[in-house]
Amino acid sequence: MPGDTLALHGNGDSVRLTDSILHVRLASLPAQANRDDTGTFFTVFMVVIAIIVIPFLYNWLREKYLQKQAYKTAEASLQVHYKEYDNVLAVYNAYYKSLPAAMRARFLERLTRFTASKTIHCVDLPPDDRMALLIGAASVQISFGLDKYLLDFFDTIYVMQHNYQYGAFEKPFEGHVNSNGIYLSWDNFLKGFEDYSDADNVGIHEMAHALAYVNFMAGSNDGQDDDFIKRFYNFSTVARPIFESMQSGAVNMLNNYAATNYNEFWAVSVETFFEKTAQMKIEMPDLYTSLCSLLNQDPLLPEKLLNMPGSFG
Repeated sequence: MPGDTLALHGNGDSVRLTDSILHVRLASLPAQANRDDTGTFFTVFMVVIAIIVIPFLYNWLREKYLQKQAYKTAEASLQVHYKEYDNVLAVYNAYYKSLPAAMRARFLERLTRFTASKTIHCVDLPPDDRMALLIGAASVQISFGLDKYLLDFFDTIYVMQHNYQYGAFEKPFEGHVNSNGIYLSWDNFLKGFEDYSDADNVGIHEMAHALAYVNFMAGSNDGQDDDFIKRFYNFSTVARPIFESMQSGAVNMLNNYAATNYNEFWAVSVETFFEKTAQMKIEMPDLYTSLCSLLNQDPLLPEKLLNMPGSFG
């Protein structure tokens, strides 16, 4: 967000054939040649397919194996560092802090898998042990009620120290999402969670963009959630009229940046949903209810979830 955002050869028979037998032999040659050509084509075709498919299948199986091993390693680490992770998140993430013990355990299990599937790439700043935990938590928070939460399309999260320049935009960015990855400025990320009441949270904002990107712009094998997509269209029946009214000058509790385009309206709405929850429920009840349904959670409830994932009616 700106400001954020074969050929076979033979010599023939050596014995001279009688004309009648020769004619029979010659009459049979074209059909035999056709059969040979067809068989040859099929063989070559299968060889080509094997050359293409086998490496692809090998790489796919290898990735699945490595991913499974990464999950096992991360889950083993969670058992060892559970208390440490719990303490860090309770300090920095108000949403996590508000969860009861059983839901904290569920949150950490999801977070462990999410972080195992991502690489944190620091750009001109030293790594911080909290990065994977806190950045992953911003995503898991949004997708806590969803079936698919790993944002499979994205392998890398890039972290800069401060606001940064991107493309031809004059205004520095706090974060953005594109096909190459998720980008965040670390100081702005931390600032967003220090004040959890101003609906200005670059972590939540960009992870909302990433969730939309996976479901509406990435390939169908990159983590799309069909149920989320269906519910998003229901959400839009409520949200789009509000967005259009903001573009016409209407003012409400959402940050004016929401009027930039519908993608920004979505991300700003999610920020507000989590950081000005009670106010949004009172002032924009229809939008609030539609977000609860879409994300399958109500942040005002102790356990958050409306239904366990996979149990939608």
